Amino acid sequence: MILLLSLFLATMAEAVSPHIWREDSQAAFQKGEPNGVSLTHEGAVTLAPAHKRVADTGEDFVWALSVGADKTLYIGTGNEGRVYALKPGGEQAELLFDSPEVHIFSLAVGSDGAVYAGTSPGGLIYRIASGKDPTEFCRTGDRHVFALVARPGGGLYAGTGGDRGRVLNIDHRGQATALYASKDPNVVSLALGASGEVYAGTDNSGLVYRVREKGGADVLYDASEKEIHSLGVGPDGTIYATAMARSGRPEANGREKKGAEQQGATLYAIRPSGLATPLWKTDDPMLLDAVVDANGAVNVATGKRGHVYRVWPDGKATLLAVLKDVNPWVMIGKNALWIGCSGSGEIYRLKNGFVKEGQLVSEPRDFGQVSHWGRVWWQNDAPPKTSVAVQTRSGNSAEPDDTWSAWSEPMTTSGEPIASRAGRFLQYRLILKTQSENATPRLRAIKFAGLQDNVPPRILHINAAAALFDDEGENSVNMGKGVWKVDWIAGDDNGDALIYALYFRSIGESHWRLLEDELQTSHFFWQTEAVPDGRVEVKVVASDRLDNPAEQALTAQAVSVPFDIDNSAPTVQLREVSQVGKNATVTGSIADVATAIRKAAYSLNSDDWQVVFPADQIFDSPTETLNFSIRNLKPGSYTLVVKAEDALGNVGVGKTVFEVK
Repeated sequence: MILLLSLFLATMAEAVSPHIWREDSQAAFQKGEPNGVSLTHEGAVTLAPAHKRVADTGEDFVWALSVGADKTLYIGTGNEGRVYALKPGGEQAELLFDSPEVHIFSLAVGSDGAVYAGTSPGGLIYRIASGKDPTEFCRTGDRHVFALVARPGGGLYAGTGGDRGRVLNIDHRGQATALYASKDPNVVSLALGASGEVYAGTDNSGLVYRVREKGGADVLYDASEKEIHSLGVGPDGTIYATAMARSGRPEANGREKKGAEQQGATLYAIRPSGLATPLWKTDDPMLLDAVVDANGAVNVATGKRGHVYRVWPDGKATLLAVLKDVNPWVMIGKNALWIGCSGSGEIYRLKNGFVKEGQLVSEPRDFGQVSHWGRVWWQNDAPPKTSVAVQTRSGNSAEPDDTWSAWSEPMTTSGEPIASRAGRFLQYRLILKTQSENATPRLRAIKFAGLQDNVPPRILHINAAAALFDDEGENSVNMGKGVWKVDWIAGDDNGDALIYALYFRSIGESHWRLLEDELQTSHFFWQTEAVPDGRVEVKVVASDRLDNPAEQALTAQAVSVPFDIDNSAPTVQLREVSQVGKNATVTGSIADVATAIRKAAYSLNSDDWQVVFPADQIFDSPTETLNFSIRNLKPGSYTLVVKAEDALGNVGVGKTVFEVK
C-alpha cells in the first residue's frame, strides 16, 4: 500500500487552476535548442554574433591558428601536415607549405614576420618567410611540438612532448635550450605573461608551470583533471586554463591516466601567486582554447557540441553561438574570433555584428494532464528594426512526433491567446530577427498559461479499526470505549484540494446515514455508543469542489469492508462448580453479541486474576465454552468471579459461590 500511495502521489499534478510555465533564466533557456541565438549570463535571449564558414582547407583537422600583423590568418592542419594562409577578406585558403610531417600542431608569427610551424611526429620547427622557400628551423629532439609562442625580442618558446614534456627557449638561429623538463610526457600549452614570464600546461598530470627565464620551473597549480589543454593571460595577469579529464591528443605512452573517472571539463582562473579558482564547468569533455579579450572575459569552445561561450571574471557565462555539425578545436582573435575545426578542416569566423535571424526551440513542457491553453506573455527589449515572435505546438506524447499539432502562426504581441489545440505537452519556438547587424532584440522572460481538464478524485483505500486497539490487540490511541478510527487514502490527479463526507449503514439496509460532512482531513474518530450493535460499513465521498466551479466539480466514493460494532459486554454464565477431592471443576459459557471473545480470567475470594482458556484452548469466536479446574483447595466457602473481554474491549462478569468440604 505504501508503494501504491507513493506512485499515486508522484503522478499528481498541480491543482486545476491556471498552470503557469515561466522561463526567465539562462538555466531554463539552455534546456532548449538554440540556433542563431545567444543565451546571456544575465538570463536573456539575444541574436548570436554573425558567423560563417570562411574557408575549407580540405584537410581532416585544423590543429593550429595564428594571425600576422597584416591580419592574415595562418592555418596548421593534419593529417597531411600543411600550412595555409587566408588573406583578409579572402575566401580561399592558400597553401604555403606542404611539410613531410603528418601534423602541424602549432603555429606562431615571429617578431621578424616569419611563420613558424611545429610538427609531429618528427618534432621539427619550420620557418616560412615571405618570398622564400620554407626551411627547417629547429630540430627539438622530441617527437611533438604542441605549442609555440613568439618571444617579444625575437626567437620562440616551444612546448614539446614524446617521452618527457619540455619547455624550450629557441633563439633566432634555431638553437634550442631546455628551460624545463616536466615529469609529464607532453607540454601541450604555453602562454606569455604581461612581464614576459612563460606559463606551461601539461597532460597526464594536469600541471600548470611558471617557467623561469634562466631555467627551472615552479608548479603554479595541480589540477584534478588530466590535461591543461590551453592557457590564456588576462589584462590583470590572471592565468586562465582549460582543463580536461581526458587528453585531447594522441597518447604518448601507457602511463596512468589522471582524471580518467572524471566527467566534463573546467576553466580555472589562477592568480600569479598560485591561488586557483574553478571559474566555470561544462559537462562537455572537450574544453578548448582560452582566448582572453580586452575586457578580461574568456572565450572558450566545447569540441563535442560546437558551443562557443564567453566566460566573465565572476564565473557567469554567455552561450555566444552554436556551430552545428562541426567540432571546434582551436580559436584565436580579439575583436573577431577565428575557429578551426577538427574532423572537417573548416574555418569559421565570429564577428561583432548579429545574425539576421535566430531561433530557440524549448524542450516540451509536461502539464500533467490534457490542458486548454490561455495566453503567452513575454518581456523583451526590441530596438527599431528588430522583432520577437513566438510559435507553439502541442501533443500528448513526451517527444514531439507526427501526432502533434503543427506550429502555430507566429504571435508577435505579448498577451495573445495560444492557438494550439488542447494537449498534455506544450512546446514553444522563439524567433528573433533584426534588419541591422548592430541591433538585437533581448527577451528576458516568457510564460504560458494552461488549464487542465478536471478529472474525478480517487480513493485508494479505506480502513476502520477500533481506536482502543491496534491490529495486534495492543492499546494504541486509547480514546475510550466505542471509538472507531476511520481513515482513507485519497488524492486527485489534478492536485485539487479535497473535501469529504462520511456515511454509514448496517448490513442489509439500503439507506446511508450521514456521519460527518465538510471533512478536510483523511481520518475520522467515530463514537459508536449510540449505534446499534451489528455489522456495518462506511462510505467516503470525496469532492474537488474547493478548487473548481460548482458546475465543474467532480466526486468519487468508496465503501469499506464490513466490520462489527459491538458496545455490549459479553455474558458470562457459570453453570456448575463440582468438587473432586481437593479440586473444583467449573463449567459455563461466554457469549457476545457480535465479536469474538478475546480473553478471560478468574479470581477466587478477591485474589489475583488467573488466566483461563476455553474448552477448545483458543478464543476465536463470540461463543466459548468454559471447563476449567481450580486445584488444591482447602475446605471452606469460596466466591468465584470470572471476567471476559471481547475483541473491542467490552468486559462482562459472572459470579458464583461454592463450598469445599
